[in-house]
Amino acid sequence: MRMKKMLTEYFTFSKKETYIAVVILIITSVFIFLPYIFSTKKQKQPLDAAVAKIAGIELAKKDSANGDENDGTENKYPNNRYYNKSANADTKITPFQFNPNTIDEAGFHKLGLSDKLIKTILNFRSKGGSFRTAEDIRKIWGLKKEDADILVPYISIAAKPTDNKFNNFNNKNFSKPAPKNIDINTATVEDFKALPAVGNTAYKIVKYRERLGGFLSVNQIKETYGLTDSVYQSMLPYLSFSSANIQKLNINTLSDFELGKHPYISKDIAKAIAIYRTQHGNYLKVEDIKKIVFINQAMFQKIAPYLTVE
Repeated sequence: MRMKKMLTEYFTFSKKETYIAVVILIITSVFIFLPYIFSTKKQKQPLDAAVAKIAGIELAKKDSANGDENDGTENKYPNNRYYNKSANADTKITPFQFNPNTIDEAGFHKLGLSDKLIKTILNFRSKGGSFRTAEDIRKIWGLKKEDADILVPYISIAAKPTDNKFNNFNNKNFSKPAPKNIDINTATVEDFKALPAVGNTAYKIVKYRERLGGFLSVNQIKETYGLTDSVYQSMLPYLSFSSANIQKLNINTLSDFELGKHPYISKDIAKAIAIYRTQHGNYLKVEDIKKIVFINQAMFQKIAPYLTVE
């Protein structure tokens, strides 16, 4: 009895609930059968390649049977790979030695080229175009490969008479002069650029020399930023060092900022030199900077030639 009551409570629907259930059922049915109602027709499958080939051959046969009617007209089947008349179909190539840059219209006709091809070539030449090699003839639009194969062995292109003259002019007037030995402390940018493989690195060499105050040895050039070892080795035979007119830094008057601009003097060293001077007074000699604890002998020997107390 109790079970029956429970079933009645759970499976009894109100009028509103029944209406909603019917609407949901109808909507669901519509979505299920909708694709079948509005389905598109099955697309036709493309012809098999073999069938397409046969069809193309049949079209060609049919057109050849009516050849007189199609003479002088456009190809009826321009996209059919099995049937495509050439503009030169009735033209027979008769080769002889020729220069495509100088031969005239009559000469092209003698070769057996069609009017259309001749017009294309002459138009190409009139716009400044020229054939540099025999193979360039293949670039002419409309010339069949088999015809080009026949013509290429007969093409003779002579060098332009101005070519050698132009080359001689270049060799005579624009050849780079032979390198000469230069002094690394007095050479200009142009002097360095004249050396093998240096190029624009010459600017960096001169700029580095100015920052140093002058070179003390040829080896210092290797320190130039961007200078490769191969370039250094190529210029080395032409480098010389006679005397050094070194621009020195006065450690008694310059600030730590000014001292720190030198490539060999770090900001910490420059600051230490300035602080020691403030604490102990002016330096009597350059060797006095060795009293600064972290300036060792190697560092002193490197920077001392660029320092002075006067």
